[in-house]
Amino acid sequence: MNLRAVPPLALICALSAAPHVAVGSDTNACDVPGEAPNLIVGNLPASLWWGRVGDINGYAFQSTTCNPGTCWADWSASTERHPVFTVNLYRLEDGRFEQIGLSWVTHRFFALSSAECGQGCVPTDGTHLGVHCSTTDSASSNGQQGLMGPRSEVNASTGTFPFPHGARGVTGDAIYKRLQVRDADLDPSAHPGAAYFIEGIELAADDAAAGNDHDNVSYREVLVAPAGGHYALVVTGSTIQGKPAVAEWAARDVEVVLSGVDVAGDGRFHLASRATPLDGGRWRYEYAVENLDSHRSARRLTVSLPHGAVVEDVGFHDIDYHSGEAYSGADWTASVDSAPLPAAISWVTSTFDADPLANALRWGTTYNFRFVVAAPPETGQVGLGLFRPGGPEAVAVTAVVPRPCDSDGVCDPGEDPCSCAGDCGPPTAIEIACQDGRDDDCDGRADCLDGDCCAAAPCDPIDDDGDGFLACEDCDDADSSIWDTPGEVTGLTLEPVVDGTWIGWTAPSDPGAETAGYELLRSPAPSDLSGAVCVPIDDPAARETVDSDLPAAAELFVYLVRAVNSCPDGAGPLGDGDAEGAREAAGCP
Repeated sequence: MNLRAVPPLALICALSAAPHVAVGSDTNACDVPGEAPNLIVGNLPASLWWGRVGDINGYAFQSTTCNPGTCWADWSASTERHPVFTVNLYRLEDGRFEQIGLSWVTHRFFALSSAECGQGCVPTDGTHLGVHCSTTDSASSNGQQGLMGPRSEVNASTGTFPFPHGARGVTGDAIYKRLQVRDADLDPSAHPGAAYFIEGIELAADDAAAGNDHDNVSYREVLVAPAGGHYALVVTGSTIQGKPAVAEWAARDVEVVLSGVDVAGDGRFHLASRATPLDGGRWRYEYAVENLDSHRSARRLTVSLPHGAVVEDVGFHDIDYHSGEAYSGADWTASVDSAPLPAAISWVTSTFDADPLANALRWGTTYNFRFVVAAPPETGQVGLGLFRPGGPEAVAVTAVVPRPCDSDGVCDPGEDPCSCAGDCGPPTAIEIACQDGRDDDCDGRADCLDGDCCAAAPCDPIDDDGDGFLACEDCDDADSSIWDTPGEVTGLTLEPVVDGTWIGWTAPSDPGAETAGYELLRSPAPSDLSGAVCVPIDDPAARETVDSDLPAAAELFVYLVRAVNSCPDGAGPLGDGDAEGAREAAGCP
């Protein structure tokens, strides 16, 4: 029987009337539960030009790091327990925000105990950055090549890296490892009216473990000034703390939509987008996507298009790695797909399995995507496909997108009730026409790809393996043996954990498929499943999850799990009740 009850957790969840204070706790040390460091780039005060090789300039920037957290941050030069710092340079010009430079990471080695963070600093011996303390590293220190290591060694999501780092102590010419920017990207005569911004990112394992790693990016405007045969980068204005540089595009242009998305168990992406009207009813769509600290990185961007849209001026812009980083520099490939509906434009690079060194959108970089189409904008979502394996495979990000319908009162080919109800009316219960190019019932499948049309003309009623399911609704129409109804799940186990209840189970002896998925149901009573809810499972094929909800005092939660596959009749049993026979409950969406 796969039925277990969780006892009330009132004692675990009860709160004391008075807060708990640890006796004898150190003001700096992280010795009380809940204490954590919080690193931010507090200031980017100045730059240093190191020289030029060919048409490429080498720069470094002074930086001030603050710790407004509740305990000290690790700063040990002799172990991996220290932060790394890196900079990027951006240009905003003619409605485009592009990255034009990046540096390697500088490994930190000593923390000062200054008070530039605006509160009283609790000093340390330099192996930690104290509470409310700041430390400033000069541009010459941040550009010291022996202290600089490759970005590719850093897992930005966890703030970890190997120690000692690669290329430690290795030096080179004036631009080696440093912020590299081409003359052509700085020349004022080629970029009149352009604005430039320096961005600093600080990464550390203790900061990331505390969940404080998304605010450790700051930026500041810089002016490009000719100086004795080269271009100086002169800071101006104030450092904007805790935000990526792409936020400045939205701050200066109200038409820009800026949004962010977090990948579960990984890191954060920022996306800024804008639609600019052109002549002839055309619009230019521009997207700037920054990977702040996602280790999984991204390999695909997809934007939906109106059916039959003519796409022009498709573009892509990335940033060059340098100084021996082995990543590919191949541009992403753009393609327009008109079938199956909906139509879309996508940019894509290789998969991780095909090429681990592919030109993925990796941490601390911003890539640009653009096209022109005769369709006005609306706010919608674009798809961002991830590079390294894991779940989810993609995330959706809010952005400006082409409007899918023309609002002329006519349901044109490519328009459907799901997105164009004003032209096509509300969705129907089933697919009512099997060759009109529309998804009538909004189930994500149109015409012959919908099971409602599987046996209808003009769709071809094929059942190659003779299992009773037609090809369009069969997971594998070449083998009837591997797709079947799964058996009963057993071995359900529950344990209280810090963030809820851990639930694990054993796979059924007959999974009904090569790999079974699972649905987890939770009910307030074992005999009545009418009020059962579905507990989310991050990976449907996993055999464990954590339910963050807890029962109130004198209540209990009853859990049941069943195996499922994606084929017809693919939901396994929930076991038998004491007297009522087989249990029944609605499936999960």
